[in-house]
Amino acid sequence: MIGPVALLVMAGVPAVTGPLGEEQAVEMALRNSPQVKFRGHFVDEAQAKTDVALSWNNPQLRFTDLRYDQLLEPAIDRRSYADHPLYHAAIGLRWSPPGLGERRARRAEGLANEADARMELAIARRDTTALVRKLHAEILSYDAQLALGKDVLEQRKKLRAIVRSRVEQQAATLLDQSLSDVDCLDAMTQLAELEVRRRAAYDELLIQLGLPAGDTIGLALNDKDSCTAPPDTAKLAERAHAANPRLRLLRAQLDAVDAERRRRWLDLVPWFDYVQVSHLMAGDNQPSHIAFQFQLTLPLFDWKRPHRRALAARKEGLLERIHADDRALSDLVLRATAAQSEQAALVERYREAASVVEGGLTQLRQALEQGRVTNLVQVVQLQTRLLAAQRSYLRAQLDCKLQKIELDRITSTGLEGED
Repeated sequence: MIGPVALLVMAGVPAVTGPLGEEQAVEMALRNSPQVKFRGHFVDEAQAKTDVALSWNNPQLRFTDLRYDQLLEPAIDRRSYADHPLYHAAIGLRWSPPGLGERRARRAEGLANEADARMELAIARRDTTALVRKLHAEILSYDAQLALGKDVLEQRKKLRAIVRSRVEQQAATLLDQSLSDVDCLDAMTQLAELEVRRRAAYDELLIQLGLPAGDTIGLALNDKDSCTAPPDTAKLAERAHAANPRLRLLRAQLDAVDAERRRRWLDLVPWFDYVQVSHLMAGDNQPSHIAFQFQLTLPLFDWKRPHRRALAARKEGLLERIHADDRALSDLVLRATAAQSEQAALVERYREAASVVEGGLTQLRQALEQGRVTNLVQVVQLQTRLLAAQRSYLRAQLDCKLQKIELDRITSTGLEGED
């Protein structure tokens, strides 16, 4: 029977050994992502199509004035051919050259199509990277919250045992017992919800990594993770504008429009539709000779004005699209930096209060164990508030990390080797 590791090797997916860090997870996801792979093939296709558009036309080999009575009848009648079976025939080569500015316009259009394919690839890479980083961070945060939740449940079970013991000693009321039971139920409910969320994020991460469902992998903490306020917003906005994949597409489309407009102006210059060189055989009292032919299109009726007007409107529309994208991107960066700054401030406040929280929990547990606390309602309230502060700290850390990932996504080109 083939094991799961052998199946992974046969499928071309490397088995995961050891805890998987964030960067390793991203590399693995990009390597196994069908979305990224087929976008990469589309880039190759667009490049090939550009080469196709720039290829030269093949010449035509033309035969004219081939006489039936000179070529086929002798073969049918089984008689000898005349001295000149190609009497008065002509053999020529005809070639249609590209129009003035046509190759430049084709190349610009091809580069715009390549930029479109690269934009889709960059967006796929950026989104996949951000998604894997978010899932990685969420799972680690859920692990920390689960550890805290288990500790909360353990403490509330101890409190429930103490309350039941005091009820038996008539030192506490049934109301205190009901309160402790509800607190335990609440802790178990929160723990179950966290486990469901963790499982959902974990299953989605396996899909992104290209691993089979039910596989077990460990995740490693990133030692460089720190929740701090982002740097200068103006520099981040400038970086986001430069990295915007759509901006490259729009610039390539502007170049294509300019090249097409130049071609439409050059259409007003008479140019060859074709050129031909022929060799005419002797006949009708004329010797064999070389003949040249060509054809020109004269721009007498169609001056391409509607074409140029449409291209001018398209150019203005593309310029406005660039301005609109810049404005939307600046707004997105501002909102992302504000959200990260807010979460960083929360994390810092929770970090400063961590010693107070830990000290309060330690004193509370000692008081419960030694029986120095009699007001169980105050015990539950204090414990709930302290543990809520710890949970809020973990959630603020996660939210700050997610905002940082979003900001990194916005300011990343998504192209390999350019970030």
